[in-house]
Amino acid sequence: MGRPGSASIAALGACALLGGCIIPDSTIEVVGDLVNPGPVRLVQSVPITDEANAECSDVAKELGGCPLPPETVPFGRIVTELPFCVCDGTDQNRLSSFDIYVEDPDLDDDGRPADSIFGVFLLDPLPAADDLSEFVAYSNLLPPTQPARTVQLGFPSYADSLERPPPLLRSWTLGRDTGVDLCNDNADALDGRLEPGVHSLRLVVTDRPWYRSVVFDDDGKLVLDENKNPERTGDPHVGVPDTPAGASYAIADYVFACGDEDDPDAGCNCLGEPLPP
Repeated sequence: MGRPGSASIAALGACALLGGCIIPDSTIEVVGDLVNPGPVRLVQSVPITDEANAECSDVAKELGGCPLPPETVPFGRIVTELPFCVCDGTDQNRLSSFDIYVEDPDLDDDGRPADSIFGVFLLDPLPAADDLSEFVAYSNLLPPTQPARTVQLGFPSYADSLERPPPLLRSWTLGRDTGVDLCNDNADALDGRLEPGVHSLRLVVTDRPWYRSVVFDDDGKLVLDENKNPERTGDPHVGVPDTPAGASYAIADYVFACGDEDDPDAGCNCLGEPLPP
């Protein structure tokens, strides 16, 4: 990667400082030793045709088909047979526990994963928001400072990739003991409950700790440390990838609806007791 001038890095830092400015990582260049050859990406299963499985079997007959990652809740609209609802207690129609899967190909000198992967949910984020922290949601399900854990997959599985390096798959498990009650179990909302209606949920994952503000001198130039990396100050801006540090990131969006328990036509299936802490 090339070394941009301090003006371009300063512009990048100022953009990240605004909190709501997420830019495509395909044009990011970094200074000093902050290189990042492999971007993080979100992983989910896709439908595979019989023809595709036959082609995969021709390449690796022992697999019997195309290696696919484990199933998870698909991105986009969350569709369930029974509706979610805002309840006095909990929603019996809540999702079962599920995993979020990420990949990052970077290795250290010993062949181990080089990057820690962090993730956060943003509930109903506004496109022009200056501060993403007010949209952070479900930190009880996905703590923003908890790195994804390495996934050990057996044979045959996604680990048995075809014509590519073996994937370094990591994951978080959401709602392991309680399931995922999207309408009633948001630890970052007042009393945990959402307003009835349609909501958007953005998942942001990144391969660096969350952005911290860069430091500028009196002339507006970026201050670099002895390793030619930007100096930092203040608390992390959760939800903002640290692009000046070479971070890559990936985004996925979900949409879901919350009915109202008091609406007789909502088809709710509420329980009286709250979820355990």
